Amino acid sequence: MSDAVSWGAPARVLVTDGETRAALACVRALSARGHRVHVAGATVRCLAAASRHATGSHAVGDPSIDPQGFAERLASTASAIGADLVLPVTEVSLGSIYAFGVAERCVVACPERTAYEAAVDKQALLERGARLGLATPRSLLVRDVARLSSLPADFGYPVVLKARRSRFWDGARWVVGEARVLHRPEDLERARSAPGFGGGALLQEFVPGRGEGVFLLCERGRTLARFAHRRLREKPPGGGVSVLSEAIAPDPELLAGSERLLRELEWTGVAMVEFRRTPGGPALLMEINPRLWGSLQLAIDAGVDFPSLWVARLRGATPPVVEARLGTRTRWLLGDLDHLLIALRHRAVRGQLGKSVPGLLRDFVASFFDGTRLEVLRRDDWRPFLRELRDWLRG
Repeated sequence: MSDAVSWGAPARVLVTDGETRAALACVRALSARGHRVHVAGATVRCLAAASRHATGSHAVGDPSIDPQGFAERLASTASAIGADLVLPVTEVSLGSIYAFGVAERCVVACPERTAYEAAVDKQALLERGARLGLATPRSLLVRDVARLSSLPADFGYPVVLKARRSRFWDGARWVVGEARVLHRPEDLERARSAPGFGGGALLQEFVPGRGEGVFLLCERGRTLARFAHRRLREKPPGGGVSVLSEAIAPDPELLAGSERLLRELEWTGVAMVEFRRTPGGPALLMEINPRLWGSLQLAIDAGVDFPSLWVARLRGATPPVVEARLGTRTRWLLGDLDHLLIALRHRAVRGQLGKSVPGLLRDFVASFFDGTRLEVLRRDDWRPFLRELRDWLRG
């Protein structure tokens, strides 16, 4: 079967959350496969809409502020442009689509709602993972954080308090769930009134180490594509969003555990299964991100084009089996510049990284010459970077 046939006929796709780098990666990848890609954002002047590969830009509002209005405008826009499918990018958009019945009026690239809700409930997920033989951190569900005046007897500081769901509905809007490392009773006292724990929380043992993830595209639990990367630099430097990352082979143990978990959920769509690797010990299951991720461009650069593979399957085509080109590196330039500036300003951060000022500068400059691709700035599509740079300078 030829490549053109195996990837399916071109479609008209409406990508949400045009403010995000993941949306920009989707626009570029889908356009390269011959699809006509429209962008939905809070305003028409969003990052992904600046791409020359975007067919059109549509203002649908901010789902975190007006989720019902967002859902209605998104469905209306999809109908008006004759979209074959809608591709949501963030959890807030996904949640709004489920809550207000968009999937009943449009074809939406998203998991089944029951599977999605099982995945985003961290307590239920950890219980499921433990039953399937995955290592999990010791956790306790706290339904009302305001009543947690002291730690239970079997927990000690430092301890992690994290929202049961990364985004939760309070009856009127989406609230961003928090995660905090508590080092002393005063930290717990401050956390008790934080709105980010209003939907319940998990009290969890502190797990030192580093984060690892497995990225998968599945159809009813069957794996269609897989990917893994290593974070080389992050923002903030002590742990956060990846700003320089490299494609690696998935850890066989984590891959097998992730596939068992998504098979149990009969998962359809993309997911990032997150683990925490303890020094010299096992990797513990932490959560599932049921959406496209910030460093999506790296996977596409490495040959695992998740958006196009998913659209092809939704359109009834059979895309080829793909393998990642290991060692591929992608860099979010302005995020990496933030990493550098933070580390230059703070000696403690440099100590944590084990880097001197000359070492930081050397590493930053070296990434322009070692074959690393820039995520937002592309020679044939430079306008998104100018828009991002303008916003960065204003901020």
